[in-house]
Amino acid sequence: MPEYHRPDTTELQAATAEMKRLVDSLLDGLDQQREDLPGVVERLSRSRSSAWSADRLAEVVVDAYGIVVEVRLASNAYQAATPGRLARSITEAARSAAALAQQQRADIVSPITETADALPDLPDLFPGAPSLRGIRDIVAAAAGTSEAVTAPDDESETE
Repeated sequence: MPEYHRPDTTELQAATAEMKRLVDSLLDGLDQQREDLPGVVERLSRSRSSAWSADRLAEVVVDAYGIVVEVRLASNAYQAATPGRLARSITEAARSAAALAQQQRADIVSPITETADALPDLPDLFPGAPSLRGIRDIVAAAAGTSEAVTAPDDESETE
């Protein structure tokens, strides 16, 4: 039977003090996030981003999540463009507005994400545990690749 090594009192006190420091840091961070959350939610609900198409035929307004809330067309849009071109202009403006919304949303939630980034990670509390930040980064990277879809520039559609 292997011999049991009993840690000395100094090692136990140091480990206990470090664990207490980490838990206190975690609780302080959670309190800060709880304070920041109502303002973040309110700013997200009011947030709007807009973008014009390059040809200035269409402007699209989106909310903080990139959902279209309004489409505006130039007064000459129907005379200046075929239906296919106008559709592409609207799509272009919507994508640009959604990209702006994504950046604006990141700026709005930054107080919460910065606090979360400063908190101890799971391996800090439990050595050998998987990193929650690592998992979050993998998911964020995977989500970012799905936004690279582009519209075809095929002029042969029915117009």
